[in-house]
Amino acid sequence: MAITRGFPTVIHLAANADFTKFAYIGVYAGADTTAIINGSSVTMIGSSKIDIKVGSISGANVYALGVPMNSATGLSYSSEPEEHLGGSTYMEQ
Repeated sequence: MAITRGFPTVIHLAANADFTKFAYIGVYAGADTTAIINGSSVTMIGSSKIDIKVGSISGANVYALGVPMNSATGLSYSSEPEEHLGGSTYMEQ
């Protein structure tokens, strides 16, 4: 998986995650739950967050945190100012 940087700008219920339009860089638990993140079962406490590049996700009360992808380049727009990214305004995918 490629390196991602930035702050999430979207939150989607795990069942509604759209990996063609968004790059997900975190997981949030809305309640105590077990999430399946990238094929691994993870027990999460309500209101907890994991910063991770998400390739697949499922579970009840589980949300994917991400950023929109640029359909022309396949890169994700960054929500950080350019100076914080070492001169790049995009995140690698």
